[in-house]
Amino acid sequence: MKCSRKKLFLVFIFVFFCLTINVYAEEKKAVLKDAVYLRKGPGTNYGYYILGKSGTSYSLKKESVVPDEPKNGACNAGWYEIDYSGKSAYVCASYIEIKNAGENTDVYDRPWTTPKKAIVGGARFMTRSYINKGQFTSYLKKFNVNPNSSYNVYNHQYMANLAAPYSEALTSYRTYKANNLLELPLEFTIPIFENMPEYTGLPGKEIDKTCESTITDATFEAELNEQGFPESYKCKLRLLHKTRPNWTFKALKTGLDFEKSITAEQNVSSIQGGDAYYDKPLVQTEKGWYKANRATVGYYLDPRNFLIEERILMFENLGYSDNYNEQVVQTILKGTFMSGTSVLDNQSYSSIFVEAGKNENISAVYLASLAIQEAGVKLSNTTNGAEFTYEGVTYAGLYNFFNIGASSSAKNPALAGLVYASGGSKDVIVNGGSSSSPSVDSDETAMLAKLGASVNAGCLQNLAVGTTIGTIKSKLSGYTVTINASDNDIIKTGQEITITDGKKTYKYIIAVKGDVDGDGKLGATDYVKIKNYIMEKSGSELSTPASIAADVDGDGNIKATDYVRIKNSIME
Repeated sequence: MKCSRKKLFLVFIFVFFCLTINVYAEEKKAVLKDAVYLRKGPGTNYGYYILGKSGTSYSLKKESVVPDEPKNGACNAGWYEIDYSGKSAYVCASYIEIKNAGENTDVYDRPWTTPKKAIVGGARFMTRSYINKGQFTSYLKKFNVNPNSSYNVYNHQYMANLAAPYSEALTSYRTYKANNLLELPLEFTIPIFENMPEYTGLPGKEIDKTCESTITDATFEAELNEQGFPESYKCKLRLLHKTRPNWTFKALKTGLDFEKSITAEQNVSSIQGGDAYYDKPLVQTEKGWYKANRATVGYYLDPRNFLIEERILMFENLGYSDNYNEQVVQTILKGTFMSGTSVLDNQSYSSIFVEAGKNENISAVYLASLAIQEAGVKLSNTTNGAEFTYEGVTYAGLYNFFNIGASSSAKNPALAGLVYASGGSKDVIVNGGSSSSPSVDSDETAMLAKLGASVNAGCLQNLAVGTTIGTIKSKLSGYTVTINASDNDIIKTGQEITITDGKKTYKYIIAVKGDVDGDGKLGATDYVKIKNYIMEKSGSELSTPASIAADVDGDGNIKATDYVRIKNSIME
């Protein structure tokens, strides 16, 4: 009998153990796709604990969806029950993404440790946080004046730069024109304010009073009248209709007083451009940027100033379109560091933007234009994955092509954006992180130290010009080095190299400082390529390895001093 009881006890322990393992194996996390209230019951009429932040994860108490209780507010998808500080809370299933506890529960898949991760994650952020919230044009992302937006007007703006929609629209226009996309039946949503002045203009600039008062298309005129466009809008739209008769214009009646809107926008906007545009006394918002005066804010806020072909794309819906394919996106990227392939992702930048656009339902052309607006045409600290220190913590291997999280109030907005890209992961912290969670591959660090090299955007750099394959192998005794060249050959920019110790394998593209043309030497063609790139001449775009090679002084920018250094070394 004792033996029998012992067996039963062991069976009980075994079953309990198995059930416990199963519970942990199947534990689920509920990740908020958007900022949403954590309700005290399954209905919008219930009170709430807090407004949950987008990307926050909570333990899922029940995997099944709880339906709405009668007369307690609609959520067609039903409600998930989650754990909030030991209490039951409810979130509409439409705002929840379910993931296994072991998965990356960051809704934007941070840390962004490759260009593709940053572009795809950034596209998801903009779709969920802006486009789906009523800020669905470039103009509305800057000036949130849509009364139907999920956020209060004037708040929740993507950028502080007053001229951002202006610049993005021009970049998109050039692409549309080069690919005959202006012939498409495009649709534009144009805000209308109350009590607008006859004209607005930039200080010191002539006011554009171009207008068409003659009605030539009665049907088109009736459509404008039905939309409620004032005459000051209609005279501009008539001009556009003459050349683009298949375009459609929709009025967005904001109900907002124009002068009051200027006051509100002046407090959340900055500009960089000239003393005539700045408020007095000067108020610096960040280095090189200042609070704009009322006239400047009024000009950029006034939609009528941009009802011309070159600027109207700031009012286009930013949803995904099959018309904007890789060939189209490539015309935007030409002449930038994104014209070629992302080494870390082994994928062309143009295809990454199209893939991100399709997956997240956002225009690939807009994504590419925004990346140029925010990150620039040349590699910088937000796009090269280089090591940086912020608030006493050193990070490496992070990318942020859209400067998401780069608050203008931050000590260094660009670096603050890269910290956002880390998503709090210790895997990208070089120092200042938990000692029990090493953040970098110590084996790789040791190998690079032996070689006297470092890694930048997947490229092996800081190897001296003229270094032979045999020299690399001799420095890395105990490692197997594979490269398509003999031991007596010198290394060249663009070569692939594989290094392994039998346990771990590392693959890189070589970038030799100054060797822009990939012949392994410093010559006239190298500094000419850099010079042409700086001058943005046609066909002067550089691949990622060539861009790193062109940055001779290693400051993260390609400029005149880089090609001068090469020129001087040749003449020595």
